[in-house]
Order: sequence, then C-alpha cells, then structure tokens
Amino acid sequence: MSTAIEEAKRAGIDMSLVETSLRYSYDKRAEQHQAALELALELERIGRQLRGEAQPTD
Repeated sequence: MSTAIEEAKRAGIDMSLVETSLRYSYDKRAEQHQAALELALELERIGRQLRGEAQPTD
C-alpha cells in the first residue's frame, strides 16, 4: 500500500516546496495565503474588466 506522500511524488508534486512551507510559522503561511488570494482576486477582476463583464457586488 502506498502512502499519500508516495502518491504525490508519483503525480509530480514537488514535496520540497511542501516541506519548505511547513517550516514557516502559521502566521507566515497565513500571510502567504492571503497574498496569493489577493493576487488571484485581482487577476479575476482584471479578466472580467478586459472581457467587459460586470463586477460581482460581494
């Protein structure tokens, strides 16, 4: 039986990135998550603007 880690490696996931991330404090990981979320939302907003779509109101 294979472990989740072995399956992830076979799927091509770079486990060194996971290991590095887990060395960070909870607060640092939360900051990184928030920054990534803000970037994704900004890219979504720009895409909608370029396509001429209405912006969500929430």
